[in-house]
Amino acid sequence: MKLLIKLLAGLFALLILAMVTLLIVIDPNDYKEEIQAQVKKNINRELLIKGDLGWTFFPQLGFSSGEIALNNPPGFNREHLAKIDNAAVGLAVLPLFKGEIQIAEVTVNGLLLNLITNKDGSSNLDNMFPEKAATAPAPTEQQADEEKSGAFDASKLQLAGLTIKNAQIEVQDLQAGSTTQVNIDHILLGKLIPGEVTDLAIATKLLVAEMDGHLDLQAKLMVAPDFSAVQLNDLKLKSEFSGADLPNGKISSSISSDIAYDLNSSTAKLSNFMLQLDDLNLTGDLSVQAADKTKVRFTLQGNTWDLSPYMPPSEETAQKTDSSADKTAPPAEQEPDLSFLHGLDVQGTLAIAGIKAEQLTIGEIKTAIAISQGQAQIKPLTAQLYDGLLTVNALLADAKGANSYQIDTQLKDIQIHPLLVDAAQIDLLSGTTAFNFSASGKGLTASKIKSGLVGKGDFTLLDGELYGINIPQELRSLKAKLTGQPAPTEEDIKKTDFASLTGQFDISKGIVNNNKLLMLSPVMRLDGAGLADLLQESLNYKLSVTPLSKSDAATELQDLSGLTIPLLITGPFTQPKFALDTEGALKEQLKAKADAELQKQKQKLEEKKQELQEKSQEKIEEKSKELEEKLKKKLGGLFN
Repeated sequence: MKLLIKLLAGLFALLILAMVTLLIVIDPNDYKEEIQAQVKKNINRELLIKGDLGWTFFPQLGFSSGEIALNNPPGFNREHLAKIDNAAVGLAVLPLFKGEIQIAEVTVNGLLLNLITNKDGSSNLDNMFPEKAATAPAPTEQQADEEKSGAFDASKLQLAGLTIKNAQIEVQDLQAGSTTQVNIDHILLGKLIPGEVTDLAIATKLLVAEMDGHLDLQAKLMVAPDFSAVQLNDLKLKSEFSGADLPNGKISSSISSDIAYDLNSSTAKLSNFMLQLDDLNLTGDLSVQAADKTKVRFTLQGNTWDLSPYMPPSEETAQKTDSSADKTAPPAEQEPDLSFLHGLDVQGTLAIAGIKAEQLTIGEIKTAIAISQGQAQIKPLTAQLYDGLLTVNALLADAKGANSYQIDTQLKDIQIHPLLVDAAQIDLLSGTTAFNFSASGKGLTASKIKSGLVGKGDFTLLDGELYGINIPQELRSLKAKLTGQPAPTEEDIKKTDFASLTGQFDISKGIVNNNKLLMLSPVMRLDGAGLADLLQESLNYKLSVTPLSKSDAATELQDLSGLTIPLLITGPFTQPKFALDTEGALKEQLKAKADAELQKQKQKLEEKKQELQEKSQEKIEEKSKELEEKLKKKLGGLFN
């Protein structure tokens, strides 16, 4: 950019040089060769003056030229670095004697500027200004005073106007394989007097790759008397871009603002700022200061943004649109370069009335953004989301080339079913959720985030439903089998109501370990654990279902109380499979009943045996007593 400014300054100086030459020669065309030689010496480029030079003396010193071209050095694909078809400028003579510079309207027609970077990195702006052999000594105080007293008063500089028509600027970067072309229909500047307002109008056409656009700028320009500040008030910039890769083939935008730029502090302040992109609006105030670190401060508000037209097509839609798409592997993921964060000092707030992205709907969003010392933070971001509130605190850091992040998220009173369906087309759960999650990781590609995320969290779902299986229906069918009753009527909707679903989980190496899961309802209890593979986007849960009965009243499932039924949940996130092993549970139940009956019969046999043994012992004792009595009678005399 500095070289470009120097180039333009050199071209302007060339015009002034040609104008001064008119004062001292009769025919300036006789000195074309000398002018060209001086340009070659000073900016190391060949100058060609093809048209005639002309002038007038009084009341204005006038200068006009035909075609003037500045050639590129060898090795570039464009002949000219810069070219002007014709130009004219006038200078009032009498004000010069009062130390005032009054320039008549400057007109430039057919300006051509080619800025080229070759594949080897060389630029056609390289080596334009030879380095001086030695730095000139600083002027003494007396010399400075003399120069100041003899100089024109810059505050008295006047320009009657500026007109540039049919200009073209082409920027080629052959290393990146990109070309940008700006065709300027006109640049019109009204009478310019320091400290006073004048009109500025610019109309351009922009060509970038396979996209073209039109830009129109209108503003009120004022330059400070000491040239230390510039103001662009009532600025209105309208643009329209079209191209096959743009949403709906076209994007229209407009920017309006009052801009004040202070050259001493290199600070631009934008007040009453409004950006409109199609139906998306953003308003507020911001400031930018260019220093060792770019300092940005802003307060911005937006309307409800419908981002659906700007979303990339889904994989399914893309395949239908382009059935002949290349089946080669997708391009390799590339870690983003966040080193630019070290050069930023940003603080600001952003509020958006809402966001729509295809089916996903988000309410009011508020956040505070801060960037400093190579770190970007949102602290916090809050969003109204499906009747609840999302709160996020996040940090992103370059860390000397190693991208890292931290995130802390809470969901409160959010209806989980519409959120899952709209955001990920997952029809699995409903209910009012509370969710807490904290994590960190390194690497910002999709695969690195999935595999490198490390964190933990917990959740609670109240008054919800589990879709894909009707567990009470399965239990009723099981009861019918056990009791020999007819099977109940099959219900159309496969869902399981629950009073609460709670769980805890941790994440590591792409695996969500839901190590504690508990679901309660009036008729059952479901608990267990499972894994969710983020890389494969699949589930693997092993749970147990236990029928329950109320303590104060019998339920239709009360005679299943104590039975435990295995439940497996497997398959992809979007289409999980449920396997409730009622047959296995029935076999276990029948086996348990058989074992209990066998044990009961064994107990009865043991009791009978004991009874028989006791009866037999009693008979023996009675017999023994009878024999003893008989013996005593027969031998009665002997015992007297």
